[in-house]
Amino acid sequence: MTFEQLLADIHRYPIVTDDTRELVAGGVFVYGGGRTLQDEFLNQALALGAAVIVSETGLSLPDGVQLVRATNRRAAAAELARAYYGDPAAHLLLLGVTGTCGKTTTTYLLESLLRAGGHAVGVIGTENMRYADRVLPSPNTTPSTFVLNRTLRDMREAGCTAVAMEVSSHALEQERTLSVAFDGMVFTNLSVEHLDLHGSMEAYFAAKARLFTDYVAYARRHGKTPRAAIHIGDAYGARLQAQLCGSVWFPDAPPTAFGLAPTGQGLDGSQLQVDAAGIRGPIRCGGEVIAAVDSPLIGRFNAENILAAVALAHALGLPRAALEQGLRQLQPVPGRMERAAQRGGVCVVVDFAHKPGALDVVLDTLRPLTAGRLICVFGCGGKRDASKRPIMGRIVAERADLVVVTPDNFRGEAFAGIAADILAGIPMEARGKVQVVDERRAAIALALQAARPGDTVLIAGRGAETVLSADVAGEERRIPFDDRVAAAELAAQLLPD
Repeated sequence: MTFEQLLADIHRYPIVTDDTRELVAGGVFVYGGGRTLQDEFLNQALALGAAVIVSETGLSLPDGVQLVRATNRRAAAAELARAYYGDPAAHLLLLGVTGTCGKTTTTYLLESLLRAGGHAVGVIGTENMRYADRVLPSPNTTPSTFVLNRTLRDMREAGCTAVAMEVSSHALEQERTLSVAFDGMVFTNLSVEHLDLHGSMEAYFAAKARLFTDYVAYARRHGKTPRAAIHIGDAYGARLQAQLCGSVWFPDAPPTAFGLAPTGQGLDGSQLQVDAAGIRGPIRCGGEVIAAVDSPLIGRFNAENILAAVALAHALGLPRAALEQGLRQLQPVPGRMERAAQRGGVCVVVDFAHKPGALDVVLDTLRPLTAGRLICVFGCGGKRDASKRPIMGRIVAERADLVVVTPDNFRGEAFAGIAADILAGIPMEARGKVQVVDERRAAIALALQAARPGDTVLIAGRGAETVLSADVAGEERRIPFDDRVAAAELAAQLLPD
């Protein structure tokens, strides 16, 4: 059987997948391994009764199992997923948000703006996948091509007309989104992260830029005219904007630039006022006010997130009334600058900041809002980009008055080594304000016990996550743990009313 024949007859099969956990007898399995039947996943697929194996390489398969050769496994998976689930992206207003920081908040903002504009909205991202009052766990920031297309189909069948999704560099590098055509995309910013995957900032930038080049070309081939919004207050964003203006990818209209500084192009947020009460003021485009902002979100980074969402929504034609209504109706984003407790004059904030740039911005935001000391509890996850650990250690030592280093997700890597990597970035003269505590709840308790009226305690790194990969007697165990719940419980015990 040829690949074209399989594609034309794909609905004969009960499932098409690249995940043996989903495979059932008679299904199609897209295989990513080599030439030998000793491959674990191929053996599993055969044991489960796969009828067809799609592979880049030749394989000797048992009788009754058909081999379909594909030149490019990822492209084949994308075409199969799109066809099997009825090309759901073609029937949706699909918006992608990429960047190191701000993706989740920007999708929440887009969700609120689109809803105010009359759309039924689905969201796919780090926190969850949600639509039509359903909230599903999200296995990755951006799911696999088969899960993505199945989810988009389910969203469409549930009545969604628009979807806002986070698009990670991993997904772009691994071409998980190759099967969907976007109507719009946002670039928020770029800072150190995922160098374990990409190797360099140049490669990381190149992966992010694909959303605005390769994926725009794909969308155009499938009948869409994508619009884009790019943060030119970020150096990489300014570079991307210059690359795209007048390009073959955006021949009709250049991407909409946005930033907090006046640039003379795109959206101008220079008149936004950012303080402890929130964000207020006009957003202008070409001298005209397109939205008046009055938001309880705090911090310059959230002003940038607001600009990002408004820039894309405006480029897609949402009117001022919808923009302003959507901003007013935005619900707090879980685990993003979330106030977990306020007792005894101490403010306890939980934030997802787990990257150098995000941690720097959050600490910088909290400093002017803190009358007393700024205390930070944080760690770095195991078996993830180790190069960022000393950078984060240095940032926290510079920005905070007291630092508690503690485990984040263990993932089988010893905390002692992670802590040593973090401490390597902290100058010896600052080590006196740093404590290392090898249990996260105990670390939060220590920070609260040290706090005095006027202090702010930031618990960084996990945000709204509810499961922790912990080291239990030398073994990895996934245990229920929510920084927000732990902070609230401990604050009630340790801080005066």
